[in-house]
Amino acid sequence: MTVQTSYKLSPVAKSLREIDLLKEPILLRMGIDHDELPEGLSKAIKILGFEGVKDDAAMLSDSSGRKFEMHEAPLCTLAVLINPVHRGREKRLLDWLKSRGVVDEPTVFEWHAGREIETAGLIIQKLASLVVFEARKITQSNRELLALRTLNDNLQNRFAAVESFVDRQGLQPFDLAFSNEPVSSSSRSNVLADASFEGVSQILPVASAGVSAIAIHFERLMQRDDTTLHAQLVTLEDMCVVESWVVPLSKLGQGWNYLGLSRTLAGLRRTLSLRLRIEGMDDEMPLLSLGGLQPLDMFQVRDAANDTPLLKNSLAMQIWCGMPGVLLPSWANYLPAQSQDTRDGGFREMPMATGILELADLSNTDEISFDFAAILPLPEERAIGCHPPSSGITIGHIPAACPPNILRISSSAVIDNEESKDVDFALVIASDIRTARQLFDEQRTPGAGEGFSGWISVAPGEEPRLNAFITEQVGVWQNIYIATRMKDNPGDNAFAWAKFRNISLMVNG
Repeated sequence: MTVQTSYKLSPVAKSLREIDLLKEPILLRMGIDHDELPEGLSKAIKILGFEGVKDDAAMLSDSSGRKFEMHEAPLCTLAVLINPVHRGREKRLLDWLKSRGVVDEPTVFEWHAGREIETAGLIIQKLASLVVFEARKITQSNRELLALRTLNDNLQNRFAAVESFVDRQGLQPFDLAFSNEPVSSSSRSNVLADASFEGVSQILPVASAGVSAIAIHFERLMQRDDTTLHAQLVTLEDMCVVESWVVPLSKLGQGWNYLGLSRTLAGLRRTLSLRLRIEGMDDEMPLLSLGGLQPLDMFQVRDAANDTPLLKNSLAMQIWCGMPGVLLPSWANYLPAQSQDTRDGGFREMPMATGILELADLSNTDEISFDFAAILPLPEERAIGCHPPSSGITIGHIPAACPPNILRISSSAVIDNEESKDVDFALVIASDIRTARQLFDEQRTPGAGEGFSGWISVAPGEEPRLNAFITEQVGVWQNIYIATRMKDNPGDNAFAWAKFRNISLMVNG
């Protein structure tokens, strides 16, 4: 006999009696009064009477004769004791058990006066066989668990060997997950000078898993040994210091400076915040470069002391990702997190499903036409081809692909032919082609529920990430529009195999 739970749970509320019966083996009696059974048998195992089936529920009775309904099959019906006079009635019970997903029917024993010990022996025999069967299952499960543990140990050892090799050879692969290029500002605001003693903070607009390095850009820098840059990478959920850096300004250079983590981040998703402050300088502070205007308050550069935005811009930065958990170069100063908080949260990056990519089509058919498909879904590459015209722009449309409450849409921009001229790429989130065209033409700034990545020029061999932040979340699905144009307008669009690859959406939590 196999111990088995029923195949489904009834939506009606279960009584405590019924729940208890789902936890232990029972005997069922038919046509036999409870008092006719030996007292020792009643004390050894729970015995219930089967009275019939009513409205798809079995009617049972307890030792006192009180009836109640049973909607689910018991965990284990050890056997059925039946009065020979009532032989045949057991079929209704067996059919009901079968309808509840019980595969192995319980054995039916006839109960005869004077043969109680013989019947009890048969019941004990069935119980013993059940115990033996379950013991074998436990032994088999333990063996399988041991095999799984051995496989897990082997995988861990192999991963450690790969990690060690990657670390020794410096082969840790990095991908640019996010890039916010510096822009020239007429105000040339110096956020380090405007901030409090605690410096500035910047939430990283990426999922934490895989983050390997963060690059910050200095537009102006005084290289002094007596002044240091203090940087910390902090998780907002539990305020853990994941990494910290203390770097003399003399070791920094004008332009991009890379803060490498000691180990690529893995584990629970977290919201990461980079904190920067300068120590030992009382006169003119270094000038951190800023990115473009940031429509979302949470991603604007902030004062680390009071968490208020200093400007409507975010810091110019690059975020690089690698294989989660793999060691990075040993020069990174790693401070492990101490918190044991297991709350889930943080940003989550979701790749766009290939089935949605296949819905992409050409939006501005009245403006351009080719002898081939200008918008070509390439699900096997997780990409969409968007061929630019020699003059004007090609606009592709992915209908209702941007869910509510999305923070950012990202995509890599690539040209799959080395003979191509430079191509401009852009992403837009909008409700229709008319509003999307206004954003592509830069006639206005994005409104609620809209986003625009700006135009980025790409040469063959490059693969920058485009990022379109949603200005204000709305409760409706929006369309995603992709566009390409030749950098020189008009220009030679031969071999301009432009593709939007690895489109992803970032949500919070």
